[in-house]
Amino acid sequence: MTLRTEPRKAFTLVELMVVVCIISVLIALLLPAVQSSREVARRVQCTNNLYQLGVALENYASAHRVYPPGVVDFQGPIDANPVGYRFGWAAQLLPFMEQKNIYHNINFTLGVYADGNTTATKMRINTFLCPSSAISSGANYAGCHNDVEKPIDVDDHGVFFLNSRIARRDLVDGPASTILLGETRYSMTFGTWAMGTTATLRNAGWGVNDEHAPDVALRKSPGPGGLSRGDRFDPVVLQSMIDNGELSSDLVGGFASQHNNGANFLFGDGSVHFLKARIDRSVLRALAHRFDGEILDGEAY
Repeated sequence: MTLRTEPRKAFTLVELMVVVCIISVLIALLLPAVQSSREVARRVQCTNNLYQLGVALENYASAHRVYPPGVVDFQGPIDANPVGYRFGWAAQLLPFMEQKNIYHNINFTLGVYADGNTTATKMRINTFLCPSSAISSGANYAGCHNDVEKPIDVDDHGVFFLNSRIARRDLVDGPASTILLGETRYSMTFGTWAMGTTATLRNAGWGVNDEHAPDVALRKSPGPGGLSRGDRFDPVVLQSMIDNGELSSDLVGGFASQHNNGANFLFGDGSVHFLKARIDRSVLRALAHRFDGEILDGEAY
């Protein structure tokens, strides 16, 4: 009696390689779509952060009749040197964004750089951070202090500047046509969210995501740079970078983000707009100036 054996069923090596190649092609096709959807989600969260900050700003203005000062100090102009009192708008906003515990741990009788305030001012606050950002603490949102590049001082044209007390009625061009906050990159080099310096104040003297903006230039710097020294602010490092010529102490800089082709901005009416990198610079400057009288078409931005 002869036993009949069934032939074994299996993939040949060629068939297996074809299947692997097909799967690899499918993954390559799907990966950009997955990454794109993740960036869309991060941009939505960034927009939501700005909405929350807008609500906090309006609650502050309702309680104090003015927006918080961009920076508090006894003299100006404000530069990047880590000296002086220099508490910024974000520190004043903490009680209005459910961060009273951090607020009460700040000693406002001392300056923002004082050792007694280090623990509180280096705390991570997610609302101040864009999910697309590379930094893990600090701030990715800055108040608009002026329409052109200049040191932060008492006579600036934006909403947040040195010892400012701007009320909603002072937005002469209209809240819907006035920038309050915009995105920044790599601000941890310049300071924390508590500091009213270039860490949390910027101007419209540069284009959005401008390749010559100081944040981008710092990222591309071949020198030791603050970015390569970690993402925790160190005033000693900042001062050494200024002394070595890696940073200009009197440069404030413009707005930039990690998003493709533009950045998110909060306007005085509480709306958030994504301003594209190709926006006309004269339009951007007009949006940053609270009383220049320029008439802007909504299609311009």
